[in-house]
Amino acid sequence: MTALSPELEAFMTTATKVASSVADSSDSVSASRGALDSTGLLDLARDVADEADGVHWLAHTVRVVAQTSPSLAFVLAGRYAADHVGRDAGPDGSSFGLAFAGSATVVSAALEPQRAVVWDAESGSVFAAPFDSVGTIGSERSGLAQADLVSVTFPSGSVVADADASELVSRWDLFTGAALVGTARRAVLESQAYVMGRHQFGVPIGSFVGLRALVADMDLRVRETEALLVLALDGAASSPVSAVAGRAAVAVCIDAVQAHGGYGYIDEYPIAGLLRDAIGIASRAGGRRFHIARVAQLGLGPRAAVLP
Repeated sequence: MTALSPELEAFMTTATKVASSVADSSDSVSASRGALDSTGLLDLARDVADEADGVHWLAHTVRVVAQTSPSLAFVLAGRYAADHVGRDAGPDGSSFGLAFAGSATVVSAALEPQRAVVWDAESGSVFAAPFDSVGTIGSERSGLAQADLVSVTFPSGSVVADADASELVSRWDLFTGAALVGTARRAVLESQAYVMGRHQFGVPIGSFVGLRALVADMDLRVRETEALLVLALDGAASSPVSAVAGRAAVAVCIDAVQAHGGYGYIDEYPIAGLLRDAIGIASRAGGRRFHIARVAQLGLGPRAAVLP
């Protein structure tokens, strides 16, 4: 395991403070543009591009931000992945998404990105276009409310970007996986605090065997995904981080609702929101069918032609 440098630890502390200010507001991530600029969060991918531990900086930053603001973490994941295609998008950077036949291609429009970058699963190509040239449709979504998600369609004749598609998708997997890990860890922390702070019969409900087992199992699932993220960052490039973290994060958030009882469903507690965010990130990271096909390819090789 690669130890985190003191510089990265200090930067993560700063990132957490910015994420807290975003989470404390009901406004879009765009409203915090000043703080994001001044702390270097927006240009981080470019600043660390030539550093040996650059990807560690990006993934761990997304992870800790997600513990407070999953919406901001998702916006940064898309920006950091898209910036790998090129550093010439201008000060407003790019936004990244995956395109699958039969489903909408969704990216974040927060922070007014100058360019949209999309990996098309059918062709395996990476497309890039000025953001104001792509068709966008905004609609109500239950998760990632502050990320300004929009569906995009590229104009005919869009340029195929000169980019390593496999590296780009690998980075998207790492960064969305990191966002899911952070979201799941927040659900565990909230549940631990709740069950030890709420009392019945004169003792914390966290003293009851059933709840102790539930929350402990949640913690174990998150520790597994945290370890997988570390392995991937240390060179296990084929580790399907977002696939495993997506399933774990959704399951952990569902258990967190259970641990909170009826309070898990109301807006005064963050748990239901975390569940919506986890589902939103997991689906934008590729979704179940994409990840099953990807893991099958890794373990079983290319799919053989089926005879009629």
